[in-house]
Amino acid sequence: MTRTLVIRNVKIPYGDSVVEGNILIENGLIKSIGKKDYRGDLVVDGEHQLVVPGGIDIHAHVYDPEYVENEDWKSGSIAAAYGGLTTIVDMPLRVYVDNLSVLELKLSEARRNSYINYGITGGFINKHNYKSIRELRMKGVVTFKFFTCRPFKIEEEALGFALEEIKRNNAVAIFHAEDDGLIEYWESKYRAYSEITAYHSSRTPTAEAAAILRAGLYALDIGARIHIAHLSSRLGLDAVKYLKKLGVRVTSEVCPHHLYFTKEDSARYGNYLKLAPTLKSREDIEALWQGLADGSVEVYASDNAPAPRRLKEVDTWRAWGGIPNLEIMGPFLYTYGVLKGRLSLSRLIDVFSRNPAKVLGLYPYIGEISAGSRADLYILETRKPRVIKAENHHHKVDWTPWEGLELYGAPLHLVVGGEIVIEKGELVGKPGIGVYVGDLIK
Repeated sequence: MTRTLVIRNVKIPYGDSVVEGNILIENGLIKSIGKKDYRGDLVVDGEHQLVVPGGIDIHAHVYDPEYVENEDWKSGSIAAAYGGLTTIVDMPLRVYVDNLSVLELKLSEARRNSYINYGITGGFINKHNYKSIRELRMKGVVTFKFFTCRPFKIEEEALGFALEEIKRNNAVAIFHAEDDGLIEYWESKYRAYSEITAYHSSRTPTAEAAAILRAGLYALDIGARIHIAHLSSRLGLDAVKYLKKLGVRVTSEVCPHHLYFTKEDSARYGNYLKLAPTLKSREDIEALWQGLADGSVEVYASDNAPAPRRLKEVDTWRAWGGIPNLEIMGPFLYTYGVLKGRLSLSRLIDVFSRNPAKVLGLYPYIGEISAGSRADLYILETRKPRVIKAENHHHKVDWTPWEGLELYGAPLHLVVGGEIVIEKGELVGKPGIGVYVGDLIK
């Protein structure tokens, strides 16, 4: 039975401008876009607000069966929805995703509890499990996590063979790129200090750039596709640019915390701003924003990785590294990118929606507003800001380093596959309506 939804009175992006119009959705797909007065089973008024393709986060730690107090598919997907995301790809946290049973465990939880679309990244890849890439790829896993440093460092002798498997199976290797030797050296200098700034000083821009270059040169020799996770420095970005000049098939991402907080800010928040890669300088922040703006950085991702207070309120060097980010994703990028004049609207859509879909091999079926595309839509409330507060955010943890931040662009409405998840700022959807994006990947 055909089911239609009409989104009326929205500002639809057309290049860097917008046109007022309506969107007709039929059986979960965009059927038509225009000024015509479409009729449907359900009509939602967009109140002359901006609509963009739903965000696609290809790097979010959402569900680990051994760390369910940190985040889970219910809390993570609702927080993501309030961040304007309609798809999240779950990244391994501690449990290795290197066999079909673990994959199915993660998928079964997502099927039951996710309010939005979901995917899974495999990993952590090493000499013992790189041959699992093939069987996971056959089940729709396209991204695989590699570490160049502790605690999941891939062995020297395995890196080439693992990247060969990535190439053979048309997959993407996502690198946490920091040089282990340089980390060990600088930790030996700073471990005597308990300040959080000492921790941030122990992982340098040079360590990031060195690891990026090494991974990229391996990828150049082998012909594999690689993606650099959570760029944090100007020097790291320069390394990515150099690899592109050499012809390496490389993309990269940046996260909101590396676009906002400096190493010095961490003194105020303590271990609640502990994460890796570490926070750097204001110069690095501006370089990363420029990279997003000029296309040097293709993807905006969360690296969501919260933890309960008991894992934060310990010795700095033992404290959990990671923060809650899903709920701020779209509003942060809109407020500090578009409204601050750092990004065009078109670039916001590129890094938030289109390019992540391309990394997954799913563009334009997702990540676009066009006839035939999946109806994953984010209608922004641009008239008034929402203040971020731990007391009313939707993450599982009861804290956030984003406390008190005023952000424009909270979802007025959010649509996932033609189903309304958020309406007039209120959660109205139910879990189970999202799809496993691995089923869509060829």
